[in-house]
This record gives sequence, structure tokens and C-alpha cells, in this order.
Amino acid sequence: MIRTPLVRFAVPLFAAASLIPGPLGAQATDGAPYALARAKQYDIHSKINGQTYRIMVTTPRGADSAAIYPVLYVLDGDKMFATASESATEQSAKVIVVGIGYGTDVQQDWLARREFDMTPFAVKGAPTPGLPGKSGGGDAFLRVLEEEVKPFVKARYNVDSTREVLFGKSLGGLIALRALFRNPAAYTAYVLASPAIWLNDREVLADEAAFSKRGRAGELHLQILVTSAGDEQYRGDDPALLAAAATSRMIDNASELTDRLAALKPTSIKVSRVIFPGETHISTSSAAISRAVRLAISLR
Repeated sequence: MIRTPLVRFAVPLFAAASLIPGPLGAQATDGAPYALARAKQYDIHSKINGQTYRIMVTTPRGADSAAIYPVLYVLDGDKMFATASESATEQSAKVIVVGIGYGTDVQQDWLARREFDMTPFAVKGAPTPGLPGKSGGGDAFLRVLEEEVKPFVKARYNVDSTREVLFGKSLGGLIALRALFRNPAAYTAYVLASPAIWLNDREVLADEAAFSKRGRAGELHLQILVTSAGDEQYRGDDPALLAAAATSRMIDNASELTDRLAALKPTSIKVSRVIFPGETHISTSSAAISRAVRLAISLR
């Protein structure tokens, strides 16, 4: 069995409900909160940046107490955790899923926290659409993950430390790329889903040369998956949209990065690239998460 957590956790519980009439005379209970199978959530306060995070965890169905399991760390856990957990269940994946979030359903609060944590530098110029708050807390956030979240999870679950995957999408993909470049040994594999490489004139790539030098020298043993949505970079005739696409270059930046990483040392750095046709930047989340689960299963 998975070790019993020693701290408070909160899971939605089924409320008492009375039977109410249903169609054709059937009886049904009144609506009640839905609980995700095998899921627990914990609120932890970081000593590094003073912020509170909600850590959500699901374990494999039929987990063996004598076994250790790969772990998939999912950024934007408030939005992505349930999808990742259900994807793992659907694939019968023996993997622990950990979502890192904020425990709020208030969109503006979530966006502000997310912008600060997932931008590793101050965003230049006018606020980018969808980024309403402060920026530049990404490096401290990566420390929170490495020094606080991961030890917290390992103290309570049967985690295989040699099989850890970090998944991030969009800004999450940006901060995951920062982690890859600056502390590549922190995880066994990285999934960069639609990474926002374009931000600040591709400032995140400033660390690529040092990473590449280590990669070519054979110091690193990693798996990297880069995904994009087929429809997230405009290629039509509208001049205004073309100008925006030229700035963001969502697909092109990701493809060019993949090519450079794949050329480093294929025997020790394995790089994969997937573009999901017909998907948009928003709709691609489920497909990217499914591939992340498959990658976690494949680690040996």
C-alpha cells in the first residue's frame, strides 16, 4: 500500500442527499460533489517564496506496496491534474501523477499566480494578453519544486527517483525549458508542450549554449518531448495576424529547438517531436498530457 500521509489533506466528499423523483419513476439522489478516484490534495506553504501551493496526487490503480513508481509532475495542476490522472487511469499506467496548483477557481487570481511562477524573467513592455500580474518568479518556483514539493511527495509516496517527468504547457513549457537548461538532472524527462519560447525575444534560449556544451560532452542522460498544436501558428494572408505569428512563432520555435536538441548527442539525449494536427493552443492539452503519460510509462 502507499504510505499513509502524515499531514492534513482535503478530498471532496459525497454529501448526504435525499432521493428525488427521476424520469419514468426512477429514483435518484440529489447532486453531490464528485471525488476523483485515488486522489488526495495537500496545501503546503513554501519557505522559499512565501506562497501556498496545492499539491494534488493520484496513485496507480491497484498499487503494490512493494513497488516504486515513476512520477509525472504536472504544472498548472488546477487545470491539468484531473486530465492527467484520468489519462493515466485510461492507459492503465503504473505512474504517480502530481499536480502543482493554487487551489483557486478565480481566473484572475490563478492567472496572476501563474504568470509570476512560470516566467523566469521580468516580462518586457506592456503586459502580454492573459498575463495580468507580476512576472519573474520562475527561478524561485523551480526551487520550490525541487527543494519542497519533490521531497514532500517522496516522503509520502513510493516514488522512483530515477523516473521523474516534468510536464509544462505554454508558460509551463517555458519554465520547464528553463529547468531543462539550468538544472537538467532534476528530472529524467521533460515534456515541453507548446512552450512560450517567444517571450522577451526568446530570452529563455540564453542558457541553451551552456546546456548544449554539456550535452555534447555526454554529461546528460535525458528524454525530451516537444509538442505543438497544428493550428497554433497562423500561416494565412491577414497581415496583422501574420505579424503576430512572426513574433510568437509557436510551432517554428518549438521545431527549431527540437532539431538543435536532437543533434546534441542522440545516444544520451533522446528527443521526440509531435505536432497534433487540427488542435489549437487550448485544445491540445489533453493530447499532450496523454503523450506525457506514455513517456512516463516508457522510462526504464
